[in-house]
Amino acid sequence: MSMRTVLILITCIAALSSCRKDNEEDLFGDAECLPENVSFSNDIAPIISNSCAVVGCHVQGGSGNGIFENYDQVKTKVDNGALMDRVVVAQDMPPSGSLSACQIEFVKQWILEGALDN
Repeated sequence: MSMRTVLILITCIAALSSCRKDNEEDLFGDAECLPENVSFSNDIAPIISNSCAVVGCHVQGGSGNGIFENYDQVKTKVDNGALMDRVVVAQDMPPSGSLSACQIEFVKQWILEGALDN
């Protein structure tokens, strides 16, 4: 094998081995996920209504583990630690599958900011 062929082969191997399937979100996280000054009405209520207050779960006639149809009902689970434990720590709620990493960060930040009705 000629020296030129060896150099081309080494270059091809190096180029192919450096290829990865990384994407921007994997490398840098979700650039749009900025949980600062989290609002119950703008940020948390939509997460709750789309993922928790659904048929068979936290609604009238649901699972029996609390109703999440308004702030006071959600705040009860914040105050007893259940929301943080299940959504942020264990990440086993909702049962249909964990919230996205960004949604979890919003819930966590809202709780850390005092879980205000804002």
